[in-house]
Formats: sequence, structure tokens, C-alpha cells
Amino acid sequence: MASARPGQRQSAYQVRVASSAAGLSHPDVWDSGKVVSGESVLVPYDGPRLEPRTRYFWSVRVWDADGGVSEWSAPSWWETGLMDESQWSAEWISAPAALTDVPSLEGSSWIWYPEGDPASSAPAATRWFRRSVGLPDDIRAATLVISADNVYAVSLNGTELAHTDLDTDNEGWRRPAVIDVLDQVRPGRNTLAVSAANATAGPAGLICVLALTTSSGEQMIYTDASWKATNQEPAGNWRAPDFDDSAWQAAKVAAVWGAGPWGRVVPVSFAAHQLRHEFRLPGKKVSRARLYATALGVYEAHLNGRRVGRDRLAPGWTDYRKRVQYQTYDVTGSVRPGVNALGVFLAPGWYAGNIASFGPRHYGERPALLVQLEVEYADGTSERISSGPQWRATAGPIVSADLLSGETYDARKETAGWTSPGFDDRSWLAVRGADNDVPEKIVAQVDGPVRIAQELRAQEVTEPEPGVFVVDLGQNMVGSVRLRVSGDAGTTVRLRHAEVLNPDGTVYTANLRSAAATDTYILKGRGEEIYEPRFTFHGFRYVEVTGFPGKPSAGSVTGRVMHTSAPFTFEFETDVPMLNQLHANIVRGQRGNFLSVPTDTPARDERLGWTGDINVFAPTAVYTMESARFLGKWLVDLRDAQTPDGAFTDVAPTVGPLGSGAAGWGDAGVTVPWALYQAYGDRQVLNDAWPSVQAWLRYLEKYSDGLLRPAAGYGDWLNVSDETPKDVIATAYFAHSAELAVRIATELGEESAPYADLLARIRTAFRTAYVASDGRVKGDTQTAYVLALSMDLLPDELRKAAADRLVALIEAKDWHLSTGFLGTPRLLPVLTDTGHTDVAYRLLHQRTFPSWGYQIDRGATTMWERWDSIQPDGGFQSPAMNSFNHYAYGSVGEWMYTNIAGLAPGRAGYRRIVIHPRPGGDVTSANATFASLYGPVSTRWQHRSGGFVLSCVVPPNTSAEVWIPTDDPERVKHTRGTFVRAEDGCAVFEVDSGSHRFTV
Repeated sequence: MASARPGQRQSAYQVRVASSAAGLSHPDVWDSGKVVSGESVLVPYDGPRLEPRTRYFWSVRVWDADGGVSEWSAPSWWETGLMDESQWSAEWISAPAALTDVPSLEGSSWIWYPEGDPASSAPAATRWFRRSVGLPDDIRAATLVISADNVYAVSLNGTELAHTDLDTDNEGWRRPAVIDVLDQVRPGRNTLAVSAANATAGPAGLICVLALTTSSGEQMIYTDASWKATNQEPAGNWRAPDFDDSAWQAAKVAAVWGAGPWGRVVPVSFAAHQLRHEFRLPGKKVSRARLYATALGVYEAHLNGRRVGRDRLAPGWTDYRKRVQYQTYDVTGSVRPGVNALGVFLAPGWYAGNIASFGPRHYGERPALLVQLEVEYADGTSERISSGPQWRATAGPIVSADLLSGETYDARKETAGWTSPGFDDRSWLAVRGADNDVPEKIVAQVDGPVRIAQELRAQEVTEPEPGVFVVDLGQNMVGSVRLRVSGDAGTTVRLRHAEVLNPDGTVYTANLRSAAATDTYILKGRGEEIYEPRFTFHGFRYVEVTGFPGKPSAGSVTGRVMHTSAPFTFEFETDVPMLNQLHANIVRGQRGNFLSVPTDTPARDERLGWTGDINVFAPTAVYTMESARFLGKWLVDLRDAQTPDGAFTDVAPTVGPLGSGAAGWGDAGVTVPWALYQAYGDRQVLNDAWPSVQAWLRYLEKYSDGLLRPAAGYGDWLNVSDETPKDVIATAYFAHSAELAVRIATELGEESAPYADLLARIRTAFRTAYVASDGRVKGDTQTAYVLALSMDLLPDELRKAAADRLVALIEAKDWHLSTGFLGTPRLLPVLTDTGHTDVAYRLLHQRTFPSWGYQIDRGATTMWERWDSIQPDGGFQSPAMNSFNHYAYGSVGEWMYTNIAGLAPGRAGYRRIVIHPRPGGDVTSANATFASLYGPVSTRWQHRSGGFVLSCVVPPNTSAEVWIPTDDPERVKHTRGTFVRAEDGCAVFEVDSGSHRFTV
């Protein structure tokens, strides 16, 4: 709704729904009639049952407060999808075994230079290895599988095939590389040459197999004692087949595959395959065509030579054992009479690729595709083209695609025209039916698609080492790059991504742990070539470019920012540049980590949906970005992961050996639905969550002792040497979840008394066990007081003493915080609630460690995981856990937006608004706009020379409570509004919709 008239309210509405826009004047589906109601958002459809695959048109008109009626709105529409699994006739298909299965290392041995027992101890050094073999002239396929403890560089016939870099955890040997070497082998003498390095004294080994397919069968070349080895760096071209290695020694077998300290390392192919199908359509007019598609993995569809849609990494990450989301594309303008072609790239993605540090294949071994094209004609007939055994598949130019490792694209392997009709695919192989377990549910996508949302031009290109170029994109981002390059065929350009630089200007990648974050492009040699990775993403600001022909210019590398598509909803600015930068960092951090699931970091080998992080950040997230669909989808992931005894898991989708039931983490199953309800007013979010909330509370009560929770979990994660007892934290969160259960039950009209009783008993238990008679809380930490005060766990008579103790602890830290993930989000709100807003501002403005300003002064463009990810001496925190894009400490945004901008919901969904700016600190002016469901809400204020001016805009069909800082209400001049009371040093006014101005 929009109106230039102040004080405008809705008194009634009427909604019409029809099967065509022209039919809305006499709707054939539903007419609500005039409904006397002020509700103007989230009004549910209440007509006949909706049919699948149907577009419905609708319009609405409203009556204002005086009974005047509006014109009918312009027609809009929604469209239903397949609606349930019975509507699918397509079959799940996969690329055949000849493309997906890789040679086993069984039969190979771990070898090393003969020195002692390399399986138990070898020096930290590099060793060199060679193996020459004669090959026939009818080789049809050639694949090399290789790994080394710790790193290697491998060449075939003098051409480097691959190399690995030293990972912080030295665990790269667990992930053997799979390399197609058909183009490198040749008849006659061939030589494999490997340099392998043992990073630290300990076990060392090299293992590989070269698997060849010929007309007479398979030939396997294994690592064994026939290989040659040396401990002296060879002179000359030692990788060439004609190099004389007669002086080298025989390699020593350290252990056969499956034995020794390495065990059964298993190679995995991360290749993206090409699947296609041609079909013929009659020469009839097409009225409607829809492509319904999904994958166990990630896919990109093409129809008649054109890409379908703009989505990336579809269908996104879910627990594929339980559900997978499908996408719907309008392809009416792409189908044609006669021969048509569907072509699809299919890659492992989250389904079969690496997840975190846990390795690949968490859901299945091979990606699978499900596609259904439905075409309707003007004469009322229709037909369906579905994935099935008639499809064909081949390998393509994407020889490796992994979300963590990166993508390797060999442009020489491109098959031009394969997505268009008429392409000759007779040499391609028939697909096979997927051997995967079919998900329980195939559901329409709820959240926005992942898309490229922005492009960043390079700000600077440096050359810290000869031939090593570093491109600075100016800010930390998530996504990939566009590479523009010209050169000879076979030229290999590598793009390695990093968040920060070493002091010498080289990229710092130790904090990425085992995530290689490297994209590789092999040129085809035909003028300027453009490469844009499809099936990976990275967190980075800097791109290291090696192998580039010549020197890259600023236009050679462009950053492509990627995230789940959703509108940004909050604009914020003050006269303090540091706070403006902090807001920008919060938004960028959210943008980068809202990618299919709310991740904890987009850079290293983690990228998991940690419940603790989103628990604390959700109240900020709903300000800055429309989060209802994104977090609503993730809450389904969380409920899918809930254990049979009611525990919410530490991450969702759940994966790996991580646990469940952790305080401040599992509670996200309660706090996130409540944050969404407060922002958007949608009770359905609470309805959907309610059974799981009840189960969570049963779990907490069952596994507590006298309602005191055990001292377990992650505690106040990454606090600054100020550890709060974990039982205090866990019991406080138990009470908080119980309190929210009371509120949820009340909103839903459910029985709240049992939860109110539980809350009262937990409070009593907390006070008895942890609160002294003088208000001291067990642990005596900032976080202990923050939780006890913010979660209302103290008797009224002790609140002041506890608040004073909190301030004293802050003063003892020279006015610095010492809180971690759970204490920080509540610290400034508690200080304001207890009358210490001046201290809150003092913490917010701090520039020395630990503080938000400290990060910004050291160049942060996103939020850091640690307060000192870069330490005061310029060094880096522990690479074992040091992300530079981690939104948890961005949770301060909620306090900034509520207290500096002065915007908060007075009623769920902002039907009623609280406008309460609190001038303080160095801030003398601020302005903000929030895109609520009812329309933009804005504030603009100045506080200078003892005067205060506030302008605000309240959207139609809402009202607001406006707080003006003054002890004398008579001094307030205002355009409209009613004075209602004086409270907390403010004059409080009631206002209706429109523009308002207050001065004092």
C-alpha cells in the first residue's frame, strides 16, 4: 500500500483470483468478497484447492479508514509447480561407470627414497622419482591417480600434470588426484616424473597408478620397487623420457596400499559430465513450456544452445537422503518445432564432493539428474520429455569441479554445439539409471536461487615474485572470477584465492586448511578466451595468477560476487565513518555466508550451517537482508536433522562427526523462528517450528540434573581469555528457550502454562546454583552477567548489582569487552537496558584490541571470526581456525539498528513500530531506512549544540511510538502526533502513518 495522505489505514480488502488476467472482472477461481480487516500482508489464499502446473492471476483492492475504496491493482500472478512426487515421470540418471568410476590404487604401494623406515619416519625433505614404460599405439583411455604424503608435482613426458601445495593440516594425501592423461601419453617410451616433499619429520610416501585402456584390455603401471628415486635434486631436464637415471637408486616400498599409516585412501572423480538428449516437437503453437529440474549434485541446463536461467549451484544443499529441491524454468520462448536438444552439465557439488574437512561422498558416490520438460500447445494437447535411458553422456572440459578444491577447465576438450540440435553424439555413452537412494521428498525450491549479484573490478595488480601476479579486488567477497586471457593451446593458468596477504605481498592461504581454492584454466589457443567457473565458489579478496601469458591487466580478472538471491532491506549511515564501515562489513559478511545455507565461513574447508552462528546473527540478518525464505528453508534443514530424542544438531544440514544438543547452538531451532516472526509477523513460521521446539525442550529437561544443564558444548566460543562456566551458559539458554516457548505458545493459542512453569523452575534452579546474595554470578565473567541479565534470570533486587559488576569488569579491561560468540550479541543491549548506554557506545567506538574498530583499522571489509585474526604485531592468528569472513560478531548490528537508527518492531512484522534513537558516543547524526512488509520505515536525526531533530516516515496501515530524548515534553515541537507519557528520560509520542518531524 502507498498513500500520500497521512494517517492512512486499511479497513477492508477484496481479493480476486482467476485463470486469466482478462477473467479477473468475473473471477472463475475465487473472490474473497469484501473482508472487513486491517490485515494487508500475509493474507492467506482461502479459495478452492489449487491445481498443479497452473498459473493463477490475482488482483486486490482496499478500503481506507473513511470507507473509500481503491482501484483494482494491476493483475499479478503466481504459478504452482508439480506439488508432489506423483507428478514426476522422469527417471534419475547418471553418467555411466566408464565416465564416473576411477582406477583403484589397490595393487600400488607407497614408495620413498630408501632411507630407514619411511612408513614411520623420514626426514623433512624433497625426494625425486621416475618410472619409464613402453606403451602401445592404440591407447583409448589413460588416467593417472596420484597422492603423496605430503605434497607433490607430477609430470608425464616432461609436461607438468598437477601439483599440490602444503596444507596446514598436512592431510592432502587423503585426497588422491584423478587426472585424464590421454592427451599426454604416446606410443613408445613414456616417463612419469614426480618430486615429492615430506613437510615434517615422520611418515613419507608416494603412491600412484597409471591406468590405460587399449584394444587388448587394461594395463596398469603401479608405484613399486621398479621406480627410481634420488635424494639429490637432479640437474638438467630430469622429467624428460631420455634423461639418464641409471645412477638413481631403486625406490623402497614403505607399505602396500591399505596398510601402513595411510590406510585405504580412495580416489574420487570430481569431473563434471555432459548429458544430452534430442527430441522432436510438432509444428504446433506452443502456449506454455516448463522445465522442471533437479540433481543429486549441482547442474546447469541448456536448451537449444541457450542456457536455461541464471541460477548457480542448483539445486542447493539439503539433506539429500530426506529431500531435494527442484527448480522451475519458463522455457516457452526456447522450444521450437522440429528437433530440439537438452544439454546439462552435472557435477558432484555437496552431494558427492568434498564437504568441510570430512572428505567426499557423504550422500552418494555419483551425481544424478532428474529433468522433466512439459510442453503445452494452443490446441490443448501436451507432451512431456523426461530424463531416462535414451539420454547420452560424455566427459567434457570441466575435468574437475569441487566446491572446496576448485575447478579445472580444459578448453581443448570443449565439444562445440553439444547443447544444440544436430550435434553428433554417436560416440557418447548411454547413461545409466542412478544407483543412488532416491530422496524421500522432491520439493519446490523455497529460498532464492544462488546467483551472481555483482562484479568487482581489480583495484591493483602486483608481482611479488617473478611470474606470480596478485590481483586485489578491493574487498573480501564470495564467488569466483572471470578470466580473460590469450595464449597458446595448452597454456595453463592457475587462479589461487586468498582473503589476505603475507607481509611480502604473496597470498596467505594457510588459514584455508585443506581447501585448495584453486581454479585452473587450460587454453585452447584461439584468440581471447573467457573462463568463468561454474561449479565452485571461494571466499577471497586476492587472486594469485600463475602461468598467465605475459602480465595480466586490471581487466584480466573480474570478481563475480555470488550469494543466495534476496533483496537487501536496510540502509544505514552515521557521521562516524568507522560505524558506516562496520555496517558495510556486516552486510558483506551476511551476503557471503548466505549461500544455500547460512555458513560459518566461505573460504576454508568448512562452510557448514553452524547453528550457533545463525542463532546469534539472525536478529541482525532480518534487518539487513530479506531472510524469511532463506532461513525458512534452512529451518527445514535443521528439523530434518533433529535427532530422535529431540536434540538440534550443531550444523544443518548435518554432516560429519559433529554432535548435537549444544547450548547456544541447538537453541537456534527456537531463536531463529522467533527472529523471523518478529521481523515478518508470519505465524506459519512458528507453527512449523512448534513441534520441534517442544521436542527440544523435552530433550533439555531429560538431560539435565535438577534443571541444571551439564557443563558441555562450545561455551562462549572465542572469548578473550574470559571463560564462562559452560553449565551457567547451558542452563541460561535452557531458560531462554523455555521463555520463547511460552511466547510462541501464546502467539499460536497453544497451552503455555507448562512452559511457564518450566521456566519458573529453571530460574529458581539457576539462582540457587549460580547467583550469590550480592548478585555475583558463577564465573564472574562479562558473559555470565550478560546472559543472566538479558535472559531475566536474576531477582529484580539484584539486577542493579549485577549490571554494576558487569560495568566494573569492562572497566577492569580498560573499557574493552572480553565476550565471545554468545556474550557479544547481548552485551550492548544489556548495557542499554540497564542504563549504561554510554558504556555501550564506548565499547562500540573502541579502536584497540579487542573491538570492532580494531578489525576495521587493520583493513577488514567483512567481519572476522576472531577479534584478532590479524594480531597487533601484524601476524596472523592460528591458521587452524582463522576466517576473515565470519558474521557472528556482526550481531552487533541489531543494537546499532535498534538504538542508533532507532528502528525496532513494536509488534511482530512492524505493523507497529518503535522509533527510539539513542544519541551517544561520537554519533551526532544518523539516518536509516528499513524495507518492512508494509513499506519503507525511515529515520533521520541530528543531535548538536544541545538540540535534537528527528524526521521519520511511517508507512500506511501502521503506527509508531516515537521516543524523543528530553526531560521536558513541553519543549518538543512536532508536526503531528500525540504525547502519551514520559519515560526513561524521553517524551513518548503516538503517531500514525506519514512523515513526521520532531525538534527539541
